Amino acid sequence: MADDNRISLQKLEVFCRVAELGGVRRAAEELYISQPVVSAHIRSLQERVGAKLFQRDGRGIVLTEAGERVLLWATDVLRGRTELDKELASLSAGSAGSASVGCTITVGNTVLAPTIIAYKVQHPGASIRLEMSPAEAALEGVRTGRLDFAVVAGDGVFDSRTFRAELLARPRLVVIARAANSDVPDRIDVGTLASLPFVAPPQGLAIRRSQDAALAAIGVHDRRVEIELGSAEAMKRAVIENLGVALLSRSGVADEVAAGVLREIEVVDAPPMHDMVFMVHRTAQRFSALQRNLRTVVREAMIERYGALPAAD
Repeated sequence: MADDNRISLQKLEVFCRVAELGGVRRAAEELYISQPVVSAHIRSLQERVGAKLFQRDGRGIVLTEAGERVLLWATDVLRGRTELDKELASLSAGSAGSASVGCTITVGNTVLAPTIIAYKVQHPGASIRLEMSPAEAALEGVRTGRLDFAVVAGDGVFDSRTFRAELLARPRLVVIARAANSDVPDRIDVGTLASLPFVAPPQGLAIRRSQDAALAAIGVHDRRVEIELGSAEAMKRAVIENLGVALLSRSGVADEVAAGVLREIEVVDAPPMHDMVFMVHRTAQRFSALQRNLRTVVREAMIERYGALPAAD
């Protein structure tokens, strides 16, 4: 067959239907077009491929040897077109495609991982990667384009030339102590809190700045840090080992408090302390349908977990 890009999908559809039904009249009825139009498509296709595709067989027509070969080819082409249509529809619906998402570890364990796993179960054709890391590493992934967006806890300081940030939630921060630590009562004032040894994130991290800001807001400006650790899990372990108290997300310590290994300490003369969680993407980022859908379900999951943010004045 000579190279010819003038063979339309419509000609192939008509040809396959004639071959399937064994006649021009039946094909015309099935396709709701006239018999002369069907015959014209067959003649045109025969001219394009340079071979006769049908021959008479009694009162009907059957495929020639060349027609059998063309039928195999045409069937593959039309099947590929159908599969492509389905794939494109899935991409448009957000049920296929790829997305790379970053998040800080506590937010990932409590909200992002369950949310993305549930989305994957519902959309098996989607390819999703979730990376958990400190906020700084997640933001670097967003900046370089390795991540499509990230959900990070921190102080909300972002370079507006590089990032767009949306505040999703303000999780409650709580002071925790070892459950069996009799030196720290269940209820303390701000002055007592300031005198306690702390387990804290390292200086320079967004989570440390966020904690320091929350404590400063209630009057604790210079806490005594006994050890600096880079993850919430390590900080909880240090508190369990009685190295000090820590300021962590209430949702991130719920399991240990319920298990009786950690204890929440009430600060009686201060308002509640809060962290901030943002969804961050590059300024010029364009999202696919899958990525837009994921952002929507993440927003909904954060509202379900932490409640809706108060309306702006």
